[in-house]
Order: sequence, then structure tokens, then C-alpha cells
Amino acid sequence: MNIALTNASTILDRRQPLQYQRDRRVFDNGGDQAPAVREDKKAAVEKATISIINDNTFTRDCLARCLSDAVSEFQVRAYESTSAWERAGAKTTAPIVLLCATGHQATESALHRGLDAILQVASDARVIVISDVEDPAGMVGALERGAKGYVPMSLDLDVTIGAVNLVNVGGTFIPASSLLSVRGVAAPVAEAKPQKRVSALLTERQLTVLENLRKGDPNKVIAHKLNMSECTVKVHVRNMMKKIQARNRTELVCMTSELFQTS
Repeated sequence: MNIALTNASTILDRRQPLQYQRDRRVFDNGGDQAPAVREDKKAAVEKATISIINDNTFTRDCLARCLSDAVSEFQVRAYESTSAWERAGAKTTAPIVLLCATGHQATESALHRGLDAILQVASDARVIVISDVEDPAGMVGALERGAKGYVPMSLDLDVTIGAVNLVNVGGTFIPASSLLSVRGVAAPVAEAKPQKRVSALLTERQLTVLENLRKGDPNKVIAHKLNMSECTVKVHVRNMMKKIQARNRTELVCMTSELFQTS
């Protein structure tokens, strides 16, 4: 009887390593998943998600493959529309969504209906608009409506990856080059505006009052210098402010400063 018990104990001890090996899936390809495999799958689930929404299949698949290779720390998914994204239940905690559009009409729709639909489903979504339309007003408008970035298609893939990484850590991306190019065109117009207003709107008498006003003279002194009543000076100043759309005397002087500059 004792021998039998000893042998049974020995058999159980010898089987223990085999049972351990099976749990580790060293020899057995079936059965329960190994802890290492479960850990890998858990890590994949916990990856940050990038959802690409693009109605063009070829562009969508190309972008998805490129991003999958370039940013392995993200889980990349692709959808043909915001409705498909919503039906798939792709909402996660603070998801990153690349909302792609080509053409003015599609971009306008993306900036309004598409962006609103995404944020309505996931208010914490970080949306990056990708479009071939480089309209600065549209870019700023996208940010005002809740987008976290705007990437023109004229930029390369590295910029898109940089925008994704920036938005992922809480930043906001918009290309400075697009805004600066518009500023360069608008600047000369803005600079010429005050002089054009003054020369076209003000009378010779008003310019004389303005010249003394720029010297810091009060209405009483200006009236004495120009041989007019103080009330008339006040009327000239008020009319000039109205024509130039200045809110006060100081702003009137600033907005007309170029007229009195000497070369």
C-alpha cells in the first residue's frame, strides 16, 4: 500500500512540468491561450486609435497602410464615411480621426456636417482635417468648430505624421506657410488703407485740424490757431472719427499717421 502511494506521488510530480509547459504553450498548439499571447492582444487593444475617414477607396487604403508602417504605436482603422465610422463603434477614449476631403464642395461638407457628426458622437475626438483646399479662412474655421488640426494635401506624409503626434499629446496643428502667404498678400492693402481713406474722405480744413491734433493740441488751442470756434473744432474731429471709423481721438491719430510721414 505504501509503495503504491509513493509511485502515485512520483507520477504526479513528473507530470507537473508537462502541465506547466502546456500552460505556456511550448508544445501544445491547442487549448487555452498562453499568458504571453494574451498580453500581446491586450497591448494591441490598448493602443491609441487612428480612424481614417475617406470616401476614396484607393487613397484611404494607401494612407492607412502608410500610417500603419510609420506609426506602429497606433492602431489604424479606415472607413468610407462618418456613418460607417459611427456604425463600427470606433469611438474610444479621445480617438484621433483623420477626416479627408477632396474639392471645395467635399471640404465644405467635411468642415460642417462631417466634423459636427464626429464631435456629436465623440466630443473628445481629436479631428485632423486633410484636404487639397488651402483656404486660410477654412483652416481657422475648422479649428473654431472643434478640429485639432488641418493638413493640406500639398504637404508630404511626414507632416501628416508630425501633426498626428502633435495632436496626440494635446497640441493643435495648422501650417504656418499657408497663413503667412496670405498675410504677405494682404499686408500692402492694409498699409495703403489709412492713407486712401484720409485722402479720399477728409477735407482740406479737416486735414489742418488733424495736423494740429497730432501735435497734441487741445480743441481750444486748435480753435485759436485756425481762427474758428471750439465747437467747430469738435465737429471736425467728430466727423473725421466717423469717416475713418475711429473710436477716439488717439485712434484717429494712429490710423492717419502715414499721411504725415516724410520720406
